[in-house]
Amino acid sequence: MSFMELFNKRVRGFRVVEVVGLGILLSLVTSVYLAKTFAGSERQEIARIQQEIDDEAVRKRLLEAEVAHLEQPRRIEQLAQMMQLAPIAPDHEITEDALIDVARRRELPRAPVTAEPAAPDALASDAPEALPEDAPPPPPPGGPR
Repeated sequence: MSFMELFNKRVRGFRVVEVVGLGILLSLVTSVYLAKTFAGSERQEIARIQQEIDDEAVRKRLLEAEVAHLEQPRRIEQLAQMMQLAPIAPDHEITEDALIDVARRRELPRAPVTAEPAAPDALASDAPEALPEDAPPPPPPGGPR
């Protein structure tokens, strides 16, 4: 069978070349359809992520505007006057290096120590139960002489 006979051979009234061409055409159409479907879902995912980015950018601008409003010197000055705050005296200002010395000089408050003994029942309830190997050995027979 030669190559040219393959083009002219018929199966159930169709030439073999036409059947093979139709199969290739159908596989190409199916692959293009699947590629477009996957691309559409990816496009939707990209659009969703882009919308999230845009929403975060708007939120960031709003937060920056709020920070700018809260940091206005005039507003801070009014709050300080309402709370009757005064500027720091120059003798209370120190450098960063001197903070360690200030911490060493300052004595930390200590918790008060109570000398009251706890109730015996409270101690017994907190203690673990004695296991057989924890029990003291029995006294020797005959006792001390």
